[in-house]
Amino acid sequence: MSDTMLMNPFAGQNIGYLRLAVVGDSGVGKTSFARQFTETLPEVLSHDWEPLDESDEDYKRTDALVEKFSSTMMEIPWDNMDADDEVPARNLVFVDTPGYGSVVDARSNFDLFMSYVGQTFEEKNKRISPFTEVSNNELMRSLVTGVGAHKFIDVCFYLIVHRLKPIDVEFMRLISEKANVVPVICKVDTQSEQEVIDLKVHVLKTLKEQGVSIYTFRIDYDRLINMAETGQSGGPPFAVSNVTPQSSDDSDDGVSFTPASNELPLLRKLVLETQITNIRQFTVKKFINWRGKHVAQQQQIQQQQVQQPYYQQQQQQAMQHQYQQVVR
Repeated sequence: MSDTMLMNPFAGQNIGYLRLAVVGDSGVGKTSFARQFTETLPEVLSHDWEPLDESDEDYKRTDALVEKFSSTMMEIPWDNMDADDEVPARNLVFVDTPGYGSVVDARSNFDLFMSYVGQTFEEKNKRISPFTEVSNNELMRSLVTGVGAHKFIDVCFYLIVHRLKPIDVEFMRLISEKANVVPVICKVDTQSEQEVIDLKVHVLKTLKEQGVSIYTFRIDYDRLINMAETGQSGGPPFAVSNVTPQSSDDSDDGVSFTPASNELPLLRKLVLETQITNIRQFTVKKFINWRGKHVAQQQQIQQQQVQQPYYQQQQQQAMQHQYQQVVR
């Protein structure tokens, strides 16, 4: 157990149940990012990630959605509440996804992820009684918790490397309807400080112009752009290195190269501590907005089904009247 856990035994419990996802093109380092986010977290007591093979340098492609569970707290098993021994809660979930560039049709892998996210909304909505009117405030109070009241994706990290593509903008727009999108610039160990600054500014300006609603950590777009232009940390897109400092290659070619700073510790602190309650609120708001549209559509379908027999009856009567006129 880490020193951090000994100093604060409730640190892992404060995280509670949280579901994260990582999305982006093939080869940008999604699995590496997810591993670093969880494996190096002091509060993690156990996780599902397989041990890394240091000698294996080959790129391993993720071909399907994969849920990886980590535990930052212990709990009594729900199926055996009389048990004396606690077990790892598996409360921190990371959904690793296949890159859209690994197939001919980029939308197929993306649709796979959106179907997964949509299904979590559908499943929760089915558990809400159709015979009981539930207000939005009641839904907020019951779902904005850290006790696993839902399986929604709380944060979707969208990874970008070297440049922002039009398909990235469109995918982030669609994901943002059902999850809090946080853009991340990865592999910054291969980019200079100025290159990362320029890319941050470009990403923010493009997303603002295109009207994409990312999770801004309660900072408006103009302020984020100013922060990026002046090299300030604290908001998206976050710059993350895919290698640990000791494993970075030393430059011996005489070329001066200052890589950008790794903002993973800051990002993790914001998501798991500082902004965790606000993130959960935004997640539930997205579900409530989706549910409102879904209920309205269902009501419209039911109304059409009720009215259809009446229209058919009116049509039959009109045809019968026309027939009688012809006979006469």
